Amino acid sequence: MKSELTIGKVLKPHGLKGEVKIETFSSNPACFCTLKKLKLDGAEYAVKALRVEGTFGVLALAGVDDANEAENLRGKMISVNRADLPKLEAGKYYIADLFGMDVYVSGDKIGEIVDVLQYGSADVYVVKTADGTCSFPALKQLIKSVDVEGGKMVLDDMIFPRVVVYN
Repeated sequence: MKSELTIGKVLKPHGLKGEVKIETFSSNPACFCTLKKLKLDGAEYAVKALRVEGTFGVLALAGVDDANEAENLRGKMISVNRADLPKLEAGKYYIADLFGMDVYVSGDKIGEIVDVLQYGSADVYVVKTADGTCSFPALKQLIKSVDVEGGKMVLDDMIFPRVVVYN
């Protein structure tokens, strides 16, 4: 497991006091509101405030006090130490933990997860296989088990053929 996770990206300055608008990479961006520190492209900042507006956020950082300083942060990726993030409930995972995970159906490895597409109804996992790629929705009925530590996902062999899309 990665000790540091990317949670978003700075989009642009917001106002004149150094705040920035950010895109969050989470289905629940409000969980980031308790963060006290984060990193932007490796440089650590103390968080003064973070408020959520839909899937976006407005972030105020210590030492960033005007729009010009905020402009310098445009496009930077936001990361945090895993230990600083709230604990996830059972059955929830950070997307970053799924990348590179081996996927098994009927005891056979079909490939590894290379992308997660987020749609309104369900995430879609993209798997690199020996013959190209395939994708399938992240459905509770389909996913029998996920072992984040071991890097392994097991899918139901009866449901998988009905929902998989080969690319």
